[in-house]
Amino acid sequence: MSESTFIAPLDFRALREIVEGTSAETGETFFNELVRHMARAMGTRCAWVTEWLPEHRRLRALSFWVGDRFLSDFEYPVAGTACEVVVTEKRRVLIPERVLDLYTTDESLRPLGPVSYLGIPLYDTDRAILGHLAILHDQPLKEDPLIFAIFDIFASRAASELRRIRRDRDLKEREQKLTLLVESAMDAIIEIDADLKVTGVNQAAVDLFGCPPDRLVKRPFADRLTSESHGKLIYLTKQLAARTAGLSSLWIPEGIVALRSSGDYFPAEATLSLFEFNGKRYFTLILRDINQRLQAEERIRSLIGEADYLRSTLDELQGFEDLIGESEVLRRVQEDVGRVAPGNTTVLITGETGTGKELIARAIHRHSPRAERQLIRVNCAAIAPSLQESEFFGHEKGAFTGAAQRRDGRFKLAHGGTIFLDEVGEMPLDLQAKLLRVVQEGEFEPVGSSTTEHVDVRVVAATNRDLAHLVELGTFRRDLLYRLNVFPIHVPPLRERGSDVLLLAQKFASGFARQRGMAEPILTARHRAMLLNYRWPGNVRELQNVIERALITSADSRTLNLERALPEESKRPSESDIRQPVARNAGDGILTARDLQDLERASIERALTMAMWKVSGPGGAAEILGMIPSTLASRIKSLGITKQH
Repeated sequence: MSESTFIAPLDFRALREIVEGTSAETGETFFNELVRHMARAMGTRCAWVTEWLPEHRRLRALSFWVGDRFLSDFEYPVAGTACEVVVTEKRRVLIPERVLDLYTTDESLRPLGPVSYLGIPLYDTDRAILGHLAILHDQPLKEDPLIFAIFDIFASRAASELRRIRRDRDLKEREQKLTLLVESAMDAIIEIDADLKVTGVNQAAVDLFGCPPDRLVKRPFADRLTSESHGKLIYLTKQLAARTAGLSSLWIPEGIVALRSSGDYFPAEATLSLFEFNGKRYFTLILRDINQRLQAEERIRSLIGEADYLRSTLDELQGFEDLIGESEVLRRVQEDVGRVAPGNTTVLITGETGTGKELIARAIHRHSPRAERQLIRVNCAAIAPSLQESEFFGHEKGAFTGAAQRRDGRFKLAHGGTIFLDEVGEMPLDLQAKLLRVVQEGEFEPVGSSTTEHVDVRVVAATNRDLAHLVELGTFRRDLLYRLNVFPIHVPPLRERGSDVLLLAQKFASGFARQRGMAEPILTARHRAMLLNYRWPGNVRELQNVIERALITSADSRTLNLERALPEESKRPSESDIRQPVARNAGDGILTARDLQDLERASIERALTMAMWKVSGPGGAAEILGMIPSTLASRIKSLGITKQH
């Protein structure tokens, strides 16, 4: 190796320059002065000090001096560099010459034109690597004990400063976390001194007392307490100060009563703890408004009640979600729903059992401004008369035998939403008076309570009975009928809805088939005729049951066993009824041309209804009538037959 041309031998003047240049500095300034003075005193081109980032295996320069300037924001991976040996093997590394030949993959070196390298690790107190101190030179370096000694001295000084920076950083981070912890606490935290003056508060305390911090801090906390609570606090702080039984914190029995800025007193649960700082004694008081806890418990009870209600009603859903049909009578109902839903008008829905009155109520609620809130359903006929008042309006604990806890009624659960009173005609007279009050005034008293509660509820009622007739019989209040019958909606029976029965039947059949993992059944022409000829006294609910029964008893998963599913007394059309309708009650048997035309028109219309106005193809009207589809289409046009809605 050629003779090294290292800098002129370091003397004490060079060492003094480095010491004097860094002695008064800390932090970033210290590192800047360290590398600048080292490079100048030692005559090297580059000097830098770094922080080790082990999770990324990178070194981040705290200061990097190149030539006559600082290089900012310099960070690099250590893989394949001389620095990697320094930080991973934790030792001094000297490369006296040809550093570029040894580390050909280190692209960051090449622009600096280095020949030699010297690096030394910076240690934490536990010998963990913090970073390193290094120099690069454009001339060869040689081993020099004095150079190594100086490097060790300033590496130790740099490590100390880096440890201090990290300690300050960790301390600042912990302080920030502690501040965030205190400020994010839901409970009010009040710091008071030995004289019971407030020295600090968190945001929850500001919110609890309803005033800015400057109206709490540096003021006697006695101003925020009743005299009794103030006396209690003085006694307890003395107990803690005396370290009675080794106490450093305690629970305040029965809490304290505090005063908001608004002048309102409130009871609060409280804990008190003692700490000392800089030789002074402080207390931490943590408060929680009992009223807020009671409100939270009340909300929890309400949510539990809502959950219980929802669970109890899930099994009662009838399986049809929407109003299905194309008949004119159903369209009128849908139009009425669209008109009345956006407001808060009370609605009375009438109709036979099983017509879907609850679906109408759900549609009204779903299209109303209250749709985001609850729709609470009450079947007035399914609740024992003795329990109806409690079911509607709730009860207090111990209000009657079996009332083991307080319970909210259906009107309370429906607050902000809609209540659906099904079979309202079955309600007892004495309860009708209380219902009238809540409909008119929005207020009631729970059973066993003298407190009046107020609710905002939209009422939708339904019945299959003639309420006007019940009024005449004296079993229904006339004033309640007037209050409920603001907007009446009559749901037509299924027998008046024409081919809607076929749409519903196909819907139910498809749904039940999916549930059972079966192929979707096909409604044949005979099935359509049977469904259209039956009177459906049980309406949509009966149709649903018949379709499910027909699917269960069918031998072929693609067909329905309506012969068994329909009641025996139902009228079933014969093949001749389906294929070729004939004239009945024709008097002497002679038909005029007009009679024949009317008979043809009636027969075609009936076949079109059975086929859901499908002319050609399987199950179409042409197949039912045994006609060529083009011929049937011509006759439909000639007779002026149009689809009736």
